[in-house]
Amino acid sequence: MATLELQRISELNDFGTEWNQILSHSIDNNPFLTYEWLTSWWKQYGKGRTLKLFTANGRDGATSLIAPIMYSSYKRLGLKLRKAEFVASPDSDYHTFLITNYQEATKAANSLIQSIMEDLTDADAFTLGEVPEDSYTAKLLQNVDVNDGENKCSVINSCPYVTLPNKNELFLQTLGQGMRSGLKRYETKAMKDYKVEFVKYDKMGTVKEAIKIFFELHQKRQTQTGKAGLFAESANRSFHLDVANAFAEKGWLSLFFLTFNDEPVSSIYCFEYNKKLYFYLSGFDPEYAYYRPGHLTFKYIIKYGIEKGLNEFDFLRGNETYKSLWGTKIRRNLEFRVPNRSFKAKIYNWTANNRAVPYLYAASALPNRFLTRTHFHQKL
Repeated sequence: MATLELQRISELNDFGTEWNQILSHSIDNNPFLTYEWLTSWWKQYGKGRTLKLFTANGRDGATSLIAPIMYSSYKRLGLKLRKAEFVASPDSDYHTFLITNYQEATKAANSLIQSIMEDLTDADAFTLGEVPEDSYTAKLLQNVDVNDGENKCSVINSCPYVTLPNKNELFLQTLGQGMRSGLKRYETKAMKDYKVEFVKYDKMGTVKEAIKIFFELHQKRQTQTGKAGLFAESANRSFHLDVANAFAEKGWLSLFFLTFNDEPVSSIYCFEYNKKLYFYLSGFDPEYAYYRPGHLTFKYIIKYGIEKGLNEFDFLRGNETYKSLWGTKIRRNLEFRVPNRSFKAKIYNWTANNRAVPYLYAASALPNRFLTRTHFHQKL
């Protein structure tokens, strides 16, 4: 019989050095669950939040399930609401439990969710969002039955992805004729006018120097379109600098630059993890838009992934039009909500079901910190 333990985390290092070892055995595993991502995020954004780990142990005493949960405060219609949610929301594209034994986790899931609900002493809602529909976490949550069946499940995001073949030529054949001819045309133009290279971050200097160039390229495009850009805020820059440094040490950082005559004109910020490439964000200098540097950067990064023998290129959250040009399939992210019966909880549940309410969800009304990254994707 699975047993439940509640552990309260008060210090960053309480995550423990064994976290990634447990994650390596988890059925659901992605870079947003790593010790490096979670601790970097908590360092920048954890102030005013409470962090807890809920764990379930199997018969042999080994951990079979870990739920990394935080308690956060939000405002809805002038009311302050306290919510339990996955750690690093809303900046992580995927959230799941750490599941090392699915059978034991299945036995414990209902009790674990109930345990979290009972711990919500002053919280108004329990929301687990950005759960991939094909994850084992989604299967567990879909079978959970608490709070008299009031828990809701809804689709909140689309995540395009491309399955990578073993040869780049095979991938190019999956693209439309217009896309293939366009890529060839712009590549030819660029190579005629410049020395064109696609280089990894270490060719630009240190990780700090490379990520700074990436920030600048992203901001150039954003300011040209009248947006502040994700990296206008120092906390966002600090967070991604910490992530880049930590991921580089692990071999997970795939930060690449397209250069014309050794000058970086486009950049793509990806994570290479568990045989996949995860595309987080890009940027380019609008001065070179004639050559479609964004399109060429995607062509080269996908080629890189194929040559490395990776299985997938994941565009992550956001169903922007440009992603469909690459022959993508769609993976959906789900959100599971278990509100309590308080008046404020009902307000929260109503607003969550009415995401089109301009006052609540208009991007122009929110600071950069609370915008999801999809607001900063750009036409390439």
